[in-house]
Amino acid sequence: MLIDRWQEIESLYHSARERNPEERLAYLESACRGDETLLREVESLLANDDLAAEFLETGHEAPGSTLGAAIPPGEQIGPYVVLEFLRAGGMGEVYKARDTRLNRPVAIKFLPQAFADDNSALDRFQREARAASALNHPRICTVHDLGEHRRRPYFVMELLEGQSLKDRIAGQPLPVTELLDLAVQIADALQAAHAKAIVHRDIKPANIFITSRTHVKLLDFGLAKLTTVHPSPDSATTLATADLTVAGTTLGTVTYMSPEQAAGEELDGRTDLFSLGVVLYECATGRPPFEGKTHALVLSAILNRAPAAPMLRARRTRENSMACVPTAGAIR
Repeated sequence: MLIDRWQEIESLYHSARERNPEERLAYLESACRGDETLLREVESLLANDDLAAEFLETGHEAPGSTLGAAIPPGEQIGPYVVLEFLRAGGMGEVYKARDTRLNRPVAIKFLPQAFADDNSALDRFQREARAASALNHPRICTVHDLGEHRRRPYFVMELLEGQSLKDRIAGQPLPVTELLDLAVQIADALQAAHAKAIVHRDIKPANIFITSRTHVKLLDFGLAKLTTVHPSPDSATTLATADLTVAGTTLGTVTYMSPEQAAGEELDGRTDLFSLGVVLYECATGRPPFEGKTHALVLSAILNRAPAAPMLRARRTRENSMACVPTAGAIR
């Protein structure tokens, strides 16, 4: 039933997008046949393409904002001076800035303007800042400050130099020694989060950063949830216990979900460990273990199929890569 639900949401979303905006509501009301939850889910996706891309993604990142840098270099934000625009994604715009008090570089992440009036997006954004700030650990990106500028929420975090694990993998298996080193560091970060009763719920290569010194930094606690498993006093006062998931949907990146997360069940730290296993499989083979052309097919694979042995998958990836390289005789 869950897979059918996802297929229905995706189908209605794409069908509605093909219609003129003034025709969409009447079409959806007819197509949803009185299912108010389904109507709200599709309408929320139509309201913002970045949110839809994140919800429907099957292994690709949501496209970055096409609005460009909204805050110019030299802008003063409290004690911080903006230096340059770095990147944008579905749930944040990041700028490089300088902390004038301590004379150090920092990164400032703003909630995109498109989400300014979206309470759930604001809740998720604030949750990311508070969860990360509750975790003082060398493998978790440090959050320094939280504020608002021109009615746009932001938080200040340490500036990282390096690349995401997604970019590091780039479709190719990693050396075993590097894989093992990364695995230990990521597991160390998760252990620290779980000790505070915080479940990340969105472990994937794009949320794992590798610094120029090959140190792992765990990012994006926007979907973090406080569990009731051995909660500490600190975590209980830092995070609200309310879940961000809308009834009938499951937040997270489909490719890296645990079966329990895909089924919308109650979660604990083991869901992060399953996602870590998926990430390490991709590190070992260059491809995630569960794939499909649609999120419904990926969900079906997660729930019903065992992945191919990593050794066989890695060998196939290397063979395909070599097949794409022209031979000397083919070069004129």
